[in-house]
Amino acid sequence: MKKEVKRRSSASRTSSRSRVSSKTSKKQRNTIRLAIFFAIIALLLLCYVTFGIPLVVVVGFGLALLIVIVKLFQSIKSKKKKKAIINILLIFFLICGIATIIAFTLFLGYIKSVADPLYEKTNLNTKEMTILYDKDGREFARLGSEKREKVTYDKLPEVLIDAIIATEDSRYFLHNGFDAPRFVKASIGQVLGNSNAGGASTLSMQVVKNSFTDADVNSGVAGIVRKFEDIYLAVFKLEKNYSKQEIIEFYVNNHFLGGNTYGVQEASEAYFGKSVTELNLSEAAILAGMFKSPNAYRPTTNPEQAAARRQTVLRLMLKHGYINKEEYEQANAIPIESLVNPRVEESTSEYQGYIDTVVAEVKEKYRVNAYVTSLKIYTELDRGKQDAVNRVFNGQSAYYTWPDEMLQSGVAVLNTQTGAIQAIGAGRHRTGINSFNFATQINRQPGSTAKPLFDYGPAIEYNNASTFGFNDNGKYKPVLDAPYHYSNGKSISNWDNGYMGTLTFRRALSLSRNIPALKVFQSVDKAKIIEFVTNLGITPEIENGSLHEAHSIGAFTGVSPLEMVAAYAAFGNGGYYNEPYSVNRIVYRSTGKEEAHQENKKQAMSDATAFMIASILQDVNLNGSLGGNLPGIARKTGTTNYDDATVAKYGMAGDAIRDSWCIGFSTQTAMSMWYGYDIISSEHYMHNVRSSIDKDKLFRALVAEGVFEPNRVGFQPPASVVKVGNEYYKKGFQPSHDPSVQVPIPAPGGLKAVYNNGVVTLTWGGVDPGENADPSLGAWGYNVYQGGILLGWTDKTSFSFNTNNPYTTYTVIAQYNGYDGIRSGEASYTLSKPKDPEPEPDPEEDPEKPETP
Repeated sequence: MKKEVKRRSSASRTSSRSRVSSKTSKKQRNTIRLAIFFAIIALLLLCYVTFGIPLVVVVGFGLALLIVIVKLFQSIKSKKKKKAIINILLIFFLICGIATIIAFTLFLGYIKSVADPLYEKTNLNTKEMTILYDKDGREFARLGSEKREKVTYDKLPEVLIDAIIATEDSRYFLHNGFDAPRFVKASIGQVLGNSNAGGASTLSMQVVKNSFTDADVNSGVAGIVRKFEDIYLAVFKLEKNYSKQEIIEFYVNNHFLGGNTYGVQEASEAYFGKSVTELNLSEAAILAGMFKSPNAYRPTTNPEQAAARRQTVLRLMLKHGYINKEEYEQANAIPIESLVNPRVEESTSEYQGYIDTVVAEVKEKYRVNAYVTSLKIYTELDRGKQDAVNRVFNGQSAYYTWPDEMLQSGVAVLNTQTGAIQAIGAGRHRTGINSFNFATQINRQPGSTAKPLFDYGPAIEYNNASTFGFNDNGKYKPVLDAPYHYSNGKSISNWDNGYMGTLTFRRALSLSRNIPALKVFQSVDKAKIIEFVTNLGITPEIENGSLHEAHSIGAFTGVSPLEMVAAYAAFGNGGYYNEPYSVNRIVYRSTGKEEAHQENKKQAMSDATAFMIASILQDVNLNGSLGGNLPGIARKTGTTNYDDATVAKYGMAGDAIRDSWCIGFSTQTAMSMWYGYDIISSEHYMHNVRSSIDKDKLFRALVAEGVFEPNRVGFQPPASVVKVGNEYYKKGFQPSHDPSVQVPIPAPGGLKAVYNNGVVTLTWGGVDPGENADPSLGAWGYNVYQGGILLGWTDKTSFSFNTNNPYTTYTVIAQYNGYDGIRSGEASYTLSKPKDPEPEPDPEEDPEKPETP
């Protein structure tokens, strides 16, 4: 009975705890529900404030869908343990779903905050031209919409409108600026690797891209952000303020269409010699096809590509019902050559290369199309220096004659102190605007011009090396130019396949020896080298956080002349990197709003490193140039080779080279010059020595024409360097004596030579290097010479060899094996031939005894 009462009492307590637990659990669930409810309300309010009702509807639908899914899972009957697990999973997925929606909403809020300031209605419909001014405030170019006639929608031929819509945005009149089904389809296609899936940009989005956002940003996070900016501005700005017909007007009037043309009216006149209102189906299809890639499908220069693109446009028109099969075949059959206008297209400005550089910079930094938006652009153009470059590139210079018409070059000229771009040599025989710019757009390996950046500069900056050589705990030693290999065992050679023995850093760099460059590169921590070059605006190939050793001789992805000249300018201004710029400021003509260049200057190296590199590179003129040095200019040259497969494929000579560089700088001006052929050919390629001579002439011609200032001031050593002997060292790290003058080592004593039975044996007393000891230079021993000819090296104090001509002078010098920079005095011994013995007198002949009669 007592046990039964006890059990009832225990059950009662359990039931009581269960009721309390149930109440507590219910209270917690109510609290969680209340928190989620307020979070949802806050989220919907945020959506309403940022994008309005449409986003509230989308987000609300998503949340409702999540809640329905949760309820469905909760209604499933299962065992208690399984149900608990399901509840945990449901809560987890619900939290993740809400977090994702919140994150996406915040992202959209960010897009709105970034995109709103970009929207200027004047970017769409301006009537004033953009004016460019040089560094002295003088106008030198005009570009923009006043040069062409705007075409209204009612004047556009129906075949052109149909061609554009069928090709670029078949659902244009059905969406509100964003075609969601097409966007999803294109996104899935891109993820699956379908390169033909397209970018899902509607016509409205393309107008936004051309007028407000950065059309050149297409990949990575920046590309995603730009795409959403396009969507936002297209849906909530453009389509809200303009009709579909007006948006098409913006599209056809503000689009670059190849050569030197903007807008369909100017393009129609340039390519077909007629007004846009007179275009036939075939011509309209050609013009509509050019919107994707204007210069690639330009009918006057690329008729085959234009014909292929026309066929694509016509096929899409047929697909969407704008034309029938017969019209498709007739329009596609007309030869491109019979349609195009034979007249010469409008010539470009003499400063077109610089203009293209300015327009690209305005697009990148200020996100404005200077051909569409009316601006006043104040540039850093130095007309004197630009005219000098133009004379050389146009073949008008008396100082230089181009070897052939195929040879190309790219030149960038900067103000050393500020990074201002003063002149651009964009290439030879360029036609039209936005042609390829050899000064800013090439990406070629820099060859030996990389050595100051990847090797010697970092060694001086981080290892306290000097112009003499390595700093080994305060003891300086030069570098040995002798057979060597990369860390992976692959051999490395110099350009002449020879070796020069012991070299100072000054000699090794000024003579551009590859083997010493690799050794210097290997002596520096790779993370420090990455830091050094990155601070100078150079992007190396980083693999697993490190650099491959071919960087030491400039064999990596590549650079442009503009990137290289900006890096080298730091050697001429005390170690500061200035981001190169051509635009000082822009002013919007419609509003007067002004945006100015923001200086991006940082110290990339010490003034000691900058000066020592500049000091060494002044010697390049003395060692490498045919016409002597160029006072006040330091410079470095470089070349790159074709790979063996290319040489074999095109039957090139063994000395064929691909790229030739020369970069020079003074305290005020820096110039980078790339020289070579842009198209690989069996007929047109450079030969090493011949191109080096020609490159030197070209560089000197640019100097003679006035690219550099006439009264150049030499590089002055800063207080942070000390000169010892003929070389420079960082202050505080200078040696106690000139390392090029060694502490005398006495000659080996007691040298003797003995010849016996065809063998000469030399013996001598041993000596050691004393204060000059340096185990890193190898084994200490003796060089043995016979009559000035080296017989060999030994670490013993004796040496034997066979010879039939032993009688001569022998010399023994103590030194390191393979390194003659530290050596003793000479010990010499002359082995003389023994004299012949006196003949014995004949006893029968006695000269003293008188003859007997």
